[in-house]
Amino acid sequence: MLDRSRMALCAFVFLCLSFNPLASLLRGTSPEGTPESGASPGPGRSIMGEPDSRDEASGWPTLIFWLLNVLVVLGAFVRLFIYGEPVTRPHSEPSVLFWRHRKQADLDLARGDFAQASQHLWTALKALGRPLPTSNFDLTCSLMWNLIRHLLQRLWVGRWLAGRAGGFRRDSELKADVRKSARDAALVYHKLHQLHMTGKHVGGHLSGINMALSAVNLAECAGDTVSVATLAEIYVAAALRVKTSLHRRVHFLARPFLCSARQVSLSHSGTVPPAMQWLCHPVGHRFFVDGDWSLKVDPLAQVTQLFREHLLEKALCCVAMPEPSPPAAHGEGEFSDALEYLQLLNGCSDTAGTPSCTLSISSGMVAGTGSDPVAKWWASIVAVAIHWLQGDDEAAERLYPLVETMPRALQVSEKPLPRAALHSFKAVRALLGKQDSSQASLGQCEKASGYLRDSLGLSLPATGTLDKAVQLLLCDLLLVTRTNLWQQQMNVSQQLSCVYQASALELRGFQQDLSSLRRLAQTFRPAMRRVFLHEATARLMARASPTRTHQLLDRSLRRRGAQSSKEASEPESHPTPREHAEALLLACCYLPPSFLSAPGQRVGMLAEAARTLEKLGDKRTLHDCQQMIIKLGSGTTVTTG
Repeated sequence: MLDRSRMALCAFVFLCLSFNPLASLLRGTSPEGTPESGASPGPGRSIMGEPDSRDEASGWPTLIFWLLNVLVVLGAFVRLFIYGEPVTRPHSEPSVLFWRHRKQADLDLARGDFAQASQHLWTALKALGRPLPTSNFDLTCSLMWNLIRHLLQRLWVGRWLAGRAGGFRRDSELKADVRKSARDAALVYHKLHQLHMTGKHVGGHLSGINMALSAVNLAECAGDTVSVATLAEIYVAAALRVKTSLHRRVHFLARPFLCSARQVSLSHSGTVPPAMQWLCHPVGHRFFVDGDWSLKVDPLAQVTQLFREHLLEKALCCVAMPEPSPPAAHGEGEFSDALEYLQLLNGCSDTAGTPSCTLSISSGMVAGTGSDPVAKWWASIVAVAIHWLQGDDEAAERLYPLVETMPRALQVSEKPLPRAALHSFKAVRALLGKQDSSQASLGQCEKASGYLRDSLGLSLPATGTLDKAVQLLLCDLLLVTRTNLWQQQMNVSQQLSCVYQASALELRGFQQDLSSLRRLAQTFRPAMRRVFLHEATARLMARASPTRTHQLLDRSLRRRGAQSSKEASEPESHPTPREHAEALLLACCYLPPSFLSAPGQRVGMLAEAARTLEKLGDKRTLHDCQQMIIKLGSGTTVTTG
C-alpha cells in the first residue's frame, strides 16, 4: 500500500466512528425502534412495577454496534500493518534490484558524488515498495501516516502488529525476511536523512522529518537485525532533526528520542556504545538539548566534535577566566571542575569518529584511527597548566610525553596557535627544571611570543570564545613565566647585596606580550583583568614611579562589597581570588614602605594572600608566601582561618 492509500483507509475508519452509520442502521431495523400511538404516556417508572422488556432489549444493539466498530478498527489495523507492509524475499527480482542500487550508492558516497548517491538510494527504496513522496499531497499523507504509526508504536500496538507482517500463519524464514526487509529500508531512509540534514539531498524540512520518522519506525520493526549502535544512531539523528527543523519552543520533543537511544543501549548490552556515552552524561545531554548548530558533515560525528570543543572551552574558562567570587565559596572548584571537563573530553576523544571538521584551533584534520589526537593534545596542554597552577609537579610530569608529541595534523598545519602553545609549555618546563636554564626558558618565551602575535594577527573579531580563551591562557602563561624569571634574578641579586635592574631584552619581551594581552582585551573583555596586574609588574621591572604602580595594583585589591553599580557591570572591575592574592604579594614585596606604613599591614596582607592561595590549592606560591611572612619576623605559619 502507498501512504496515501493508508491515509484513505484511516480516514474511512475515522468517519465510520464519527458518524456512526452502523448505529443508525441498527436503530432503523429494530422492531421496537418506533413506539406505537396509544402506548403508555411518556417515559416513567411505576412503584413496584415490573421492568420493561424494551429496556433489556435496547442494550443488545449498542453492544453489537461496539463489537462491529472494534472489528472495523481491527480489520483496518490488520490491513495496514500485516497485509499492507511490503516484504522483499531474498534473491527475488526486487531484492536484486535493491542491492544493485544500494551498493552503487555506497560507491558514489565514497567518491563524494552525493547527488548520484541520493538517486540510487531513491531507486533502492522504490524497489522495496517504499517510494519517496513525489508531490506535496503524497508528502503530507506520508508524514501523517508516519506520525500515526510512531504514536501507535509508542503504545506497542503498532509494533506488535508490524511484527506479524506477511500474515498470521508464517514460518520462521518469513519472519526473518520481514525483519531484514524493514532493516534494509530503515538504513536507506537513515542514509538519505543524513544526506538531507547536511544539505546533500534536496527537500524541505517536512521531507527531512518524514525520512527521520520512517527510519525510526522501520528500525524498531526490524528487531535484532539492526545493531544497537545503529538503532541508537537513528534515534539521535531523529533528535537532531527535531532541533534543526522545528521551532525552538518544541525542541523538547528531542528528549524522547534521546531517552530511547539510551534505553535501547542499556536494555540490550547493559552498556552504552562508546560513541554515544557522552550523550548519557548530564553535561553532554544538556549540551545537546540547549545547542544550536549548522551541520555540514556526518551529523552525529560533527555534534560529537562540537561537544569536545565545548568541553575544552569550559575547561579553559575555568582556568583562564574564572567567574569572580569569594575564594571561600569557590575553593578548588575552578580546577576540579576543569579537570572533570578534561577527563570527559579524553573519554570522548578515545571514541571519536572521522568527521571532516575538527576543533577550530586545530588544522582541520582528524586521524582515522577512531580517536581524536588533536583534542587529547589540547586537553593535555590545559591539564598541565592546571597542575602547574596547583604546584603539583608530579602530576604535570606524567603528561609531559603527551604534550611533547604534537599530533601530525598540527605539525603540518600553518596555524601558529598550536606552536605558540608548545613553546609556552617548553618555556615553563625549562623554568621549573632543576638546573639553571633561565636562558633556555627565555628563548622559548621569545618563540612562543612570536607565534602568539601571529595568531592574534590572523584572528578576526568574530573568532570564537575557544580561540580567545586559548590565547588568553598562553599570553598570561608567558607573562607569568617572564615575571618568575625576573623574580629569580631579583632573589639572586638580593643574596649578593646588589640592586638588580631588568635588562632591555627582558623588558622588551615583557612589553610585547603585554601588548598582545591588551590587543586581545579589545575584543575579549575577561582579558582586561589580567592587564592591570601585568602592567603593574612591568612598572616594577622597569623601576618606574610607584604611585601609578600602586594604583594599578589597587584595581586588583578592591573589595567586592564596596563596588558601585557602574563598576559591577564592567568585567575588569571584578578581580578573581587568584588575581587578588597575586596583587597582595606584589604590593608586599616591591612597593616602598611609605605605601604600606601601617603597623603589621604587610604581614596582614601576606596572611590574607596565604589563606586565599591555600583555598585555591596553589602549593608553590603558598610556600613562597609563608617564607615571606617568616622573613618579616612573624615567626608563625598562617592558618586557614
